[in-house]
Amino acid sequence: MLWLNVALQAPDALRQRVAWSLSQIFTLSQAGVDVDGSASEMYGAYFDIFLRHAFGNYRSIMKEVSYNPLM
Repeated sequence: MLWLNVALQAPDALRQRVAWSLSQIFTLSQAGVDVDGSASEMYGAYFDIFLRHAFGNYRSIMKEVSYNPLM
């Protein structure tokens, strides 16, 4: 629900949509993630990678995603 509000009302709606599309390409497994309060923070930090590099270099996205603990 929060993402929907941000995507529709943010001044950088295109960046939000590109980041969401990239997050659908780089999928994660939930096998190694504990389901507690910190899991949502971890996924938020993972999604921030795509927000930072939405219009950047694909190689930099791959590098940062591969070093992320969720991957």
